[in-house]
Amino acid sequence: METVAVILTGGRSSRMGRDKCALRLGGETFLERLVERYRGAFGRVCVSVDRPGRFDPAGAEEVCDRRPGRQGPLAGLEAAFLQTGAEAIFLTAVDLPFGDAALARRLEQLRGTADACCIRRAGGALEPLFAVYGRGCLGAASACLEEGRRAFRGMLERVDCRTVDEAELPGFDLERILLNVNRPEDYAAARAAAEEAEG
Repeated sequence: METVAVILTGGRSSRMGRDKCALRLGGETFLERLVERYRGAFGRVCVSVDRPGRFDPAGAEEVCDRRPGRQGPLAGLEAAFLQTGAEAIFLTAVDLPFGDAALARRLEQLRGTADACCIRRAGGALEPLFAVYGRGCLGAASACLEEGRRAFRGMLERVDCRTVDEAELPGFDLERILLNVNRPEDYAAARAAAEEAEG
């Protein structure tokens, strides 16, 4: 069963003030870094965009949203299933620059026969943008979008989702892997973490 890695490039990046795909760590843009990282694990990597030709997809296949307007990540998941024909999708966001391919593969294994597999953080929140989704999620995603519901929670309520607690993932530094770079101060923290790892 083929699993395709799909990197969501996001929208306006209003909190950052510039496109997060072009932010750099270790001489690479966030997008280049993640395409290379996940290509090694999944083979086929796609970049989800709101409009075609928005930027260089770093050698990955481009997947364009099929719904007009700002529909968000759920529309990206829908488009990815429709365009790639994949049986499963590992979905992640470009603003998770320390994403770990080994953890992505572990979630793929833990999904088993469930429709989806998401990490549940210690505080109880799910991580829908570093997760694995089976093709059984497509109908639920489309239905939610038709109803104007763009949050992943609505879709996950309609499918069989395997939730993985942090305690089930020993050996993975989830604070680093799931560091979300939304604001300039987050970017500064990411650069400091990258420099510390290299040093």
